[in-house]
Amino acid sequence: MRKINGKIAIFIFLLTLVTIVGLFIKAPINKNTLKDAETPVKELQVSGLAIEFEEGITEPEVKTILENYNLTMYRLNYNVEDIADNYYIEVKNNENIVIGDEFRSAPDKKKGDYNIISLSEQAIENESFLEILDKKNLHIKKFVWCELHFENGSMNWIPEKDAIKIKNELETNEMVLFVALYYIDG
Repeated sequence: MRKINGKIAIFIFLLTLVTIVGLFIKAPINKNTLKDAETPVKELQVSGLAIEFEEGITEPEVKTILENYNLTMYRLNYNVEDIADNYYIEVKNNENIVIGDEFRSAPDKKKGDYNIISLSEQAIENESFLEILDKKNLHIKKFVWCELHFENGSMNWIPEKDAIKIKNELETNEMVLFVALYYIDG
């Protein structure tokens, strides 16, 4: 019994010694990992917005909407044709209209009581598709795309978090259908 107690005491002593030594030995540090941990993450920068408005909105109406959201430091390009989809239809949420994927050019967007369906160029030139729309009393409309470029002295961008807040606020406006962010590369 004495031999067992002696062995246990020696084992505990060695275990304690190893633990104490382990506390004082410095582990090697990967300097690259430390450097990455000290370097702050670069904030994403947004240089502007592409805003999709309903058909028929005028440039003065666009400017008024932007002013209502305190967007005053910008350069506006009104009715830009080459951004993305140009045509759409509005379908009431409760209507079951089947539109083939070959005629869609973007996923549906919900706006109030309607789904906004962006149409491809192929769709507006297809006679059978146009006949279907006519039977359902649906009319093709044309988006008004506007580009908004931020300008504030020497800083031509805003932080992404601010841009997302502006995007979400703008999309609550009944005339705004969609807002996309333009990021600065790098």
